[in-house]
Amino acid sequence: MAPDSSLHRHYLGGTGAAFRCCLAKTASLILLSLLIFVFHAQAMAGSEEFPGALASLSMPGKEFNRGISPAAIMPTHSDATKGTPTVLWRNGIQIPIHEPLIKKYIRLYQGEGRKTFTAGIEKAQKYLPQMIEILESNGVPGEMVWIVYVESRFNRNASYRGAGGYWQMLASTARSLGLRVDRWVDERRDPIKSTKAAAKYLKTLHKQYDSWTLALAAYNAGCGPIACAVKKYRVMDGELYGRKLPARSAVYVSKVLAAMEIMREPAKHGFEYPNYCKPKDFDPVLIKSPLKLQEIASWIDVPVSQLQELNPSLRQDAMPPDSGFALRLPPGLREKFDLAYEVHARR
Repeated sequence: MAPDSSLHRHYLGGTGAAFRCCLAKTASLILLSLLIFVFHAQAMAGSEEFPGALASLSMPGKEFNRGISPAAIMPTHSDATKGTPTVLWRNGIQIPIHEPLIKKYIRLYQGEGRKTFTAGIEKAQKYLPQMIEILESNGVPGEMVWIVYVESRFNRNASYRGAGGYWQMLASTARSLGLRVDRWVDERRDPIKSTKAAAKYLKTLHKQYDSWTLALAAYNAGCGPIACAVKKYRVMDGELYGRKLPARSAVYVSKVLAAMEIMREPAKHGFEYPNYCKPKDFDPVLIKSPLKLQEIASWIDVPVSQLQELNPSLRQDAMPPDSGFALRLPPGLREKFDLAYEVHARR
């Protein structure tokens, strides 16, 4: 039987309003979706110019970070130890990139000094995570770690005119900051202890000048010449290069800032992202007798070289005879050492 046409007309007339309402809602949803799509596309395009805008809305992951400026993302300790594309900085230092001296040293690191700069980065992989964490925890920008590149190329045995270790401190300065420096022990060669001392010193300099660039200059030339120039020429942060500071200080600061600029975005300057290493764990033990490293190594069955690597401040292959020394052992071997030492003490 064919459907009743009158009933069909009645159905359409009773639902027309509902149909029009449904159609209007559907159109609104389509329009909203289009707007969201356009906004998302613009945001993605704009992220190249303002990378921090999207970075702040996302967890920092390896894939996402690849196209983002490291200065825009807050770092964590794990970021610095997982081999992520770059070390991320909490406190960025303003770099006057237009300054000719800074441009000069960026070009130098990219060109004639490329091999040396690359070797320094490779050597830094072991130490940067810990050094940066120490600096940041003491209120010093992590980027100040590039002082170490300019001073020693991350070579703990570097020395020049009485200065030594990673941060190239004079023995008198190191001692005043709580480091031990004598014929048995030189804690300027310890990356952890020396960085703690350097952080303390840099924080003092910043408090004096209220400027990280002037603190850098004073780290190099000493407080006297910088204080004199600040007083005479009213040097303020950001005016460092346009005033009559000691020439060597301007050169020194430019070298450090050039290294900072490159390491903010290594790929942009033609360098590979360093694969930062996780700091080595250790178990400390206080030793008050003049044991030799060879003897200790045989007790716990490890190479002497491993003990030397964990204890870089030891100048001799033996413990100092006059006082205790906190020896670092490979993790998990403390009990084995204690048993062997107990037998040794009974002899």
